[in-house]
Amino acid sequence: MRKISSKGQSRRSFGAALAFAALIVGFAQAPAMAKEPTEEKNWMREYVKLRVTERMMAAMPDLTAADIDQMLQPRIVGGTVAGAADNRFQVALLTKSVANNYNAQFCGGTLYKANYVVTAAHCSDFVTAGQVQVLTGTRNLDGTGVRRNVTSISIHPSWNPSTFNNDVAVWRLSTSATGIPLASLATADPAVGTSLLATGWGALTEGGSFPINLRKVSLPLVSRTNCNDANSYNGQITTSMLCAGRDSGGIDTCQGDSGGPLARGSVLTGIVSWGTGCARPNKFGIYTRVSQATIRNFITGIAGP
Repeated sequence: MRKISSKGQSRRSFGAALAFAALIVGFAQAPAMAKEPTEEKNWMREYVKLRVTERMMAAMPDLTAADIDQMLQPRIVGGTVAGAADNRFQVALLTKSVANNYNAQFCGGTLYKANYVVTAAHCSDFVTAGQVQVLTGTRNLDGTGVRRNVTSISIHPSWNPSTFNNDVAVWRLSTSATGIPLASLATADPAVGTSLLATGWGALTEGGSFPINLRKVSLPLVSRTNCNDANSYNGQITTSMLCAGRDSGGIDTCQGDSGGPLARGSVLTGIVSWGTGCARPNKFGIYTRVSQATIRNFITGIAGP
């Protein structure tokens, strides 16, 4: 277990994000970044977006400027507005210094216990507990819900920021979110083809604004063999990862949904991690595999069974 508490860590990571942003802007002029809301600019959202794009670039040897431009558009693709019963344990991770929930949101998470949230390591390893909050009890980023402080952030000890292997973290809340349904952890993967539900607040269209309403998309589980084919991820998918989506593309989660749930009913099956582009044929979304012993045991070791 690794806990993040150093402000120096955050500053160093932010500097790396700025350097990488300069690389992206120089290569593709990053038009979408200029179109995001200008008031209360959220550097945490920018950093998460850029580091997932870096992972995508590493997975794609023959990138064009158009490819990178698409990667910089965080969105749920082919989804609809989530209903009251859809992933009711969904929470939003917020930049504490940004007062407006809409502008403050930078990742998603899952309420596993009343005072513990499961999310992605890539949403967590560059911030301190004092810099962030968790928004609970709402479907919308409209000022409703409760912003809760965070007392600790624990990162999987084998988290690899280069490959995104073991992409999981647990946040402890300062106050318990009572009266909200909790997720359980998957102990086994469902059958290939099983429909799973992903939710998030990622932007909806290329260059578009982020939605206030939580969005959802149903995605079929894909076999690791298919996902590791040469025309897909060519062996990059580990046993700590799951793939979901369609061979033909068209539906997907993307960067703005990082850390959020991929669930079957109330069972947390995956955590939104990475993927190449958004909704591309044979380029499925990649999720942290919750049923994997190393992932599940890490979560229960922090938050309990």
